[in-house]
Amino acid sequence: MIRNRINFDPRYVYGLDDLDSSEAYTRRIEEYRVWFTGDKRLLRRLYRDNIKKDSQNYFWYKAPSTARMLHSGIPGLISTKMATILFGGGYTVETVVYDENDKKDETKAKQVQDLLESLIVDLNINERLENAAENESWGGGVFMKYSHKVSLSNYPILEVANVTKAEAIIERGILTGVIFKYWYTANKKQYRLDEVYTTNDEGDAIIRYELYELQSNSEEKNVPLETIDEGYELKYDTDGKQILNDNDEFVYKGIKGMLAFYKPNKTPSHEFMDTYYGASDYEGALDSFDAQDEAYSELIQELRDNKSIRYIPENMIPTISVELSDGTYYDEKILPDEFITNYVKVAGDDDQNTKNQITIQTISDKTEDHLKKWRVALTNAINKAGLSPVALGITGLEAIDASAESQQERNKATLETRAKKLKIWKPFMEDMLMKLLELNSWMQKNTNANQDAFAKIDLNFDNLDVNVTFGDYIITKQEDKITTWGGARSSGVASIETVIDKIHDDWTEIQKLEEVQRIKFEQNINMDSPTTLQMENLLNPPAEEEPKLGEDNGTGD
Repeated sequence: MIRNRINFDPRYVYGLDDLDSSEAYTRRIEEYRVWFTGDKRLLRRLYRDNIKKDSQNYFWYKAPSTARMLHSGIPGLISTKMATILFGGGYTVETVVYDENDKKDETKAKQVQDLLESLIVDLNINERLENAAENESWGGGVFMKYSHKVSLSNYPILEVANVTKAEAIIERGILTGVIFKYWYTANKKQYRLDEVYTTNDEGDAIIRYELYELQSNSEEKNVPLETIDEGYELKYDTDGKQILNDNDEFVYKGIKGMLAFYKPNKTPSHEFMDTYYGASDYEGALDSFDAQDEAYSELIQELRDNKSIRYIPENMIPTISVELSDGTYYDEKILPDEFITNYVKVAGDDDQNTKNQITIQTISDKTEDHLKKWRVALTNAINKAGLSPVALGITGLEAIDASAESQQERNKATLETRAKKLKIWKPFMEDMLMKLLELNSWMQKNTNANQDAFAKIDLNFDNLDVNVTFGDYIITKQEDKITTWGGARSSGVASIETVIDKIHDDWTEIQKLEEVQRIKFEQNINMDSPTTLQMENLLNPPAEEEPKLGEDNGTGD
């Protein structure tokens, strides 16, 4: 075999052998988390005490302690706004059920739809999704898991964990397990409890619990769950009955596939190419965040320092008499308010012919120059995160009140980021909601959960689909709809029915049809149209025809 003479050889890498190590990943995630919190004390401590080598010229490392150091809060705003960017337009869920002949069963689909929509409300899933979107933004991914505990809830329990609390088990690109980690201290010892979500040999969902004692030499030893109170409560109920099997597992018999999920934020990660974890929205943006904070701090400092300089003769400074401990007094000069720093003492002259007065020197205002630098740094920081400034609602950079078309154009970077993320969110949510139905069905059959408000539907999950559709992020204003669809009607490329449907998309079908009939009446348009028949059917639905004598009515009578 003829081999290429030039190939990549990791032996020659220049001291970058830890680029894809767990240590490097952990340090970076911690750095992202500090930026997300927005605590300037943590930022200062992070770069002064922990990451000196990589941040020698960072503002947060180099600024002297006397400088006024301010954090803009932009990284945290990016992450919190991400939930609005993803879910601000809402989403719809549609369930499709097929019968034994692979035909759609509309009746059962409606029952499942009502059940799923009720569960979404009862589990606060929308709130959980927003929390997940926020955590995946800075962490590069997020974990979610289902469980049940009837003493807490009659419905499945959904929890969200960021990347510092869980670990994905991935084999050849396929997620085979998720480990959720909890730390405890008992009897002056440190323990880590691993909650492992995976499947058994039959493919059933299981949760396995493993307890490790963390020793001083960085070793860890597997110990029985009963070693700590929290482990005992997992293994036994209040009556001392064992909940887990002999392998410390709880098996959800009949539920195929895991009840835990990992969702990457966006892929691939250009910083950690050898991992299956997603990329943080902060990836490649930390330098810009630091520069933006420096520009912002400089701007605010300028507001404090940019005051007229006042030269005051020393003999004109008022004094106050201060008593010393020995009973004597001395005159202490009263300086201006400490907040006003632009006072300069000059020597006074006691000569009566000399004019002693305060001289004021006005200095040029550099605020606008600093503001321009801040705007550049701010825009760059936001764009590095894959967003447009208008997406964060920051005034002063771009006009917010504009047509939908203008917003689409100015928000192009945000829309591209949103589209990329929703490609991952759509299958993730469909899988998550399907598992919700499966777990709820399992609870109805295997626990004493009180779900009297919900129908117990016998479902075949091989014949059930859940489809999620996301709404538009930018909502078109009413006047823009009128302009667009009114023009389409005038040009003869849209019917009255279509125009009313598009402009008044929040109306009911009857309201839309009534409006169409009014317009046609006013314009003397022929009323004998499909709209008339549709209106008649909506207002007066045809009665079911009685079966004729001797005809099979489907009941066997």
